[in-house]
Amino acid sequence: MANNKQSQYNQAINNLTYLVLHYPKPVQELLAQNNVFFQGKPSREQLINEVVDLLKDGDSAFAKALENLIARFSSQDNDQFWGAIAKGAVGILGGLFKKKKRSGSTANNGAAQAAAQAAAAKRDMEMRMQRMREEQERKQREAEERRRQEEERRRIEEKKKAEAAKKKTNMMLMIGGGVVVLGIGAVVLMKSGRPPMPYGQPPMPMPR
Repeated sequence: MANNKQSQYNQAINNLTYLVLHYPKPVQELLAQNNVFFQGKPSREQLINEVVDLLKDGDSAFAKALENLIARFSSQDNDQFWGAIAKGAVGILGGLFKKKKRSGSTANNGAAQAAAQAAAAKRDMEMRMQRMREEQERKQREAEERRRQEEERRRIEEKKKAEAAKKKTNMMLMIGGGVVVLGIGAVVLMKSGRPPMPYGQPPMPMPR
């Protein structure tokens, strides 16, 4: 049971981190609906802090809204990361922060425990976000390298085609020039082998 709870927690951390990293604007709008506002554009880390704080407060409506955001974007996004969303993962995350009343535990202890859990969740999300950013940068570098290799391959192919076309043109010019030379040579040869034309009729022999 503990392993299942940990798995759901990890899934919630992954999904929430991915949501904040890739869809900060909808998250900011959702926070604004819950009276959380920022001066200027908030960083991803600021969004994480506010999201976790609201979950820590046990705001079930906010947790449900986050679930809806994750479900909406995961159904639209073709990114393989989302995969199958763990049902109720966000609710599990919010539930971990609730101040549980236990025998021998005071309200202060419960609040301190929830605060410690929230701080741990923030650290987990920030670490996960850093890994996601590194993974994203790696994929971008690989995509740029593939694009560069493709452009290089295309450039080499175009160069080969241009060289082949130039070679073919030169061949045609050589063939055409050879035909012209042969034609001129034939004309000269014909002229040189023809007897000279007389300028007048030869004199007739005198009868004896």
